[in-house]
Amino acid sequence: MVAGSFGEWWQGAARGGRNVIGLTIGTGIGGGLILNGALFHGSSDMAGEIGHTTIDVNGRHCKCGNYGCLEAYTSGPAIATRAREMLVREEVESMMPQMVGGRLEAITAQTVYDAAKAEDDVANEIVRDTARYLGAGIANLLNTFNPDTVVVAGGVTAAGETLFLPLRAEVRRRAFKPAVMAARIVPGELPGTAGVVGAVASFKQQHLGGV
Repeated sequence: MVAGSFGEWWQGAARGGRNVIGLTIGTGIGGGLILNGALFHGSSDMAGEIGHTTIDVNGRHCKCGNYGCLEAYTSGPAIATRAREMLVREEVESMMPQMVGGRLEAITAQTVYDAAKAEDDVANEIVRDTARYLGAGIANLLNTFNPDTVVVAGGVTAAGETLFLPLRAEVRRRAFKPAVMAARIVPGELPGTAGVVGAVASFKQQHLGGV
């Protein structure tokens, strides 16, 4: 979500940044690029479709029609799908079925995050896998744009450091060291309001000469 990323840049977790990449993870993955202190829209206003960058050429089918998109692995519905698949496919012990009254179709990403916080091994494995997928996607962005800040917002941040520690480790493993050293990867600070704040910032920048 472009406005959300701009909001985090103006008043949130990316304050003081000059080159910022924002990801908002929910039912899909929205993104925004702030380059040299200004929103970057691209040649046809399509810049920031981070969720539809490919991380596995033979991967999962995405609702956009492509295969292996980042969104197909790390959006809220994708996290819930991977949880259900693991619980059905493998003989594993997990509190998640009990949390949803035995109705696996009722598992959501929030179920996974809550179970992970309660030290459920299956949920923690899903969160770690999510972190690796996100880390691979963010490493690509670091190598391409060399940002000073990457803000990850949305429901996925409910996993806390269970997500961010392995995510940052994956980025360090995959991205060039100078790009890693220049960037901080942080959770968003404006849940529910980043888009509104960003819209105000965009208006001020376009019509009032700056923010």
